[in-house]
Order: sequence, then C-alpha cells, then structure tokens
Amino acid sequence: MEILIDVIFKLLSKIFLFTFIGYLIGKIRKSFVRSLIAVVIDGSLYLFIPFFFFLSMWESSADFLVTKRVVLIAVLVVLVCGLMGYLFSICHGVEFRQICLPIMFMNTIYLGVPVSSLFFGREGMTYAVIYSLTEGLLSFTLGIYLVSRREHFLEIIRMPLIYAALVGLVLNQTTLGIPLFLINISQGLKDVVLPAMVGIVGYQLNFMRWRHFKLVNIGVLIRLGGGFIVALILVRLLRFSGTGASVSLASSAMPSAVITYMFAKKYGADADFAAGMVLVGTLVSMVTIPLIVSFAR
Repeated sequence: MEILIDVIFKLLSKIFLFTFIGYLIGKIRKSFVRSLIAVVIDGSLYLFIPFFFFLSMWESSADFLVTKRVVLIAVLVVLVCGLMGYLFSICHGVEFRQICLPIMFMNTIYLGVPVSSLFFGREGMTYAVIYSLTEGLLSFTLGIYLVSRREHFLEIIRMPLIYAALVGLVLNQTTLGIPLFLINISQGLKDVVLPAMVGIVGYQLNFMRWRHFKLVNIGVLIRLGGGFIVALILVRLLRFSGTGASVSLASSAMPSAVITYMFAKKYGADADFAAGMVLVGTLVSMVTIPLIVSFAR
C-alpha cells in the first residue's frame, strides 16, 4: 500500500506542478499566450492523441472475450455517467452540453494506463489501453456530437483519431513491428505535450468563477463514485474477474480527462467547469485511486 500511495502521489504531484505553472502563465495577459494555448489544443486534438491511439492499436494484443467485456464496460460507464450528468443538469438548471464531457469522460491515458501497468502488470496495461481507446473513440464521436454547436457529423469526420485508430488496427493484423523511431517520437511527444495539456487547465483557473465549485463538487462525485459503482455492477452482472475486471474498475473511477477541457474550450462549452472538474477530481483521486486499486486487486 505504501508503494501504491507513493507512486500515485508522484503521478498526481506532476499534474499539480504543471497546473500551477499553467496558472502562473495565465497571469501574463498577452495575445501570444492565447495563441500558444490554441496551438496546444489543436496540436493535441489533431496530432498527439491520434498518434498515441495509432501506436496503441498497432501494438495491442489481448484475449478477445476479455476485450469485449472491457469495451462493453467502458461504453456503458460513459453512457450511464452521461445519463447521471443529464439529470444533474436538469436539477441545477444548466445546459447539458455545457457540463456533460468532464462527467462522462475520464483520464484513462495520463493516469489509468500508468496505474494499471504498475499494479496489474503488462496484461493490465494492455486492457487499460483498450479501455482508453474505447473511451477515446467515444469522446471524439459522441463527445463532439453532444458539445458541438456546428454540424455534428462534419465535426466528427474532421477528427483524425478515428482514421489513425483504424490504420493502427489494420497494421495490428500484419506481422509488421512498430519501428523504433516511432516509439521514440511517441515518448518525446509525451514528455512535451502531456505537461502542456495539463498546464492549460491551470491557465483556465485564472478565469474561473467561484460559483462553479458547488457544481464541480457534485460533478466529481458523479465522475468518480458513479463511474466506479456502474463498473462494479457490470462486473458482477457479467461475472467478470481477473485482470480485465480489475482494470475496468480502476479505469472507470479515474478523474476527468484533460481532453474534456480542450473540447469545452474549442466548442464553446463551460471550460471553467471542465477545468474545475479536472483539478478537484485529480485531488480527490489521490485518496480514491489507492483504495480502488486495493479493492480491485
């Protein structure tokens, strides 16, 4: 347990460090800062994330039956959390599209994959990537559909992630291995882009209105607690056990993904709410992740 807490603390402390740096940068009210934020958002949506998913699909290898169950749980957790978010929006008189994304979509890449890899081994990392791919595809299709004010279908087909994942899946069925230079590029992008993605959340905190925190706290409860309860019910109903089940439980209870802030910013939804969900949810997860991983093991 001490090792688990230490690792989670190191992962999350990096998030808060880059969030704080982004917050300080937000104090610089210059036009070039806003332009830089736009570059990070577009670079992440159109380059880094599709590239990550492309390589993940290419190298993925997993038991088909377990994979189906992991995918099913990921899909249903997103949909049920979306339903809870819809009820939440009605109760509090806010537009659903403004607050839906950070409630529905969790941080399976930056937290879910490393945590599963560390505590459930290579097999755990494989199923965490599959869960992440499923959730990512939903966020780039259903998520855009829900939050975009433009023609939904056109927005979806413009996103390269879907095509990158399909190409990776095709290459996965061949005997070709991933070239070393692509792996090196991927690592380099992670070292630069992931901190930048977290930093823009801190940037947004400069503009957050404090009235959001009541809504944020309820949203975090739905995202962490609701996601875990839905996954637990599904695991029991499916009589699902082993590494795939453990990964599904842990991944479903992750805090909101940074990508939800990027979509909110890009499509004119409530970016303040999304930023608050990421920050508060990540803080709370310092307690919940060790407990859930211990339960899932």
